[in-house]
Amino acid sequence: MRFFILIGIYVLLNSFGQLLIKLGTQEIGSLETVGLQGWLNMKLITGIALFGMSFLTWIYILSKSNLSYAFPFAVGLGYVTVILLAMLFLKETPSYLQASGMTLVGIGIILMSWQGS
Repeated sequence: MRFFILIGIYVLLNSFGQLLIKLGTQEIGSLETVGLQGWLNMKLITGIALFGMSFLTWIYILSKSNLSYAFPFAVGLGYVTVILLAMLFLKETPSYLQASGMTLVGIGIILMSWQGS
């Protein structure tokens, strides 16, 4: 049970970090011409901080579980979570192939969860 909670924390930190980095870069525009003021964008800074916290969480997860189990589980959940967040906050529309992929990944996550850590 602890594994699933840690993976959930990792996925949420990572996914919201990715979302905020995307939102921040949309606000500052071109990275080639942005000055210091652009890099001080709060969404960008918060996204980078969440991404960093997810990295630290990931290190802890790997210290307690098998890489061959944790990595596919985290990547699969992250894939689905990022697409759902992009739909909700960025108004992105997934293609039919993405939706099919999300379904297959979801099935894979369910099958892996039966295996246990």
